[in-house]
Amino acid sequence: MTNTRQYRKIRSTMMLHGVTNQQIAAQEQVTENYVTFVITGRRVGYRIRRAIAAACGVAVTELWPDEESGLSRAA
Repeated sequence: MTNTRQYRKIRSTMMLHGVTNQQIAAQEQVTENYVTFVITGRRVGYRIRRAIAAACGVAVTELWPDEESGLSRAA
């Protein structure tokens, strides 16, 4: 589960770069709820994590530190 500080960092980074859940959902052909689940940590969603990071112009590991452990094998 994503902790509050991590969630706020993800949301603020998205807001700073003008990225919305709706944009990511449309781009990745998933529901906005699924994007929210990934942001809040209810789902892992590596493909969604990568899409959010790319849209914000940051590394995935900057938003989700658990990516460093090699957990992102498949999308």
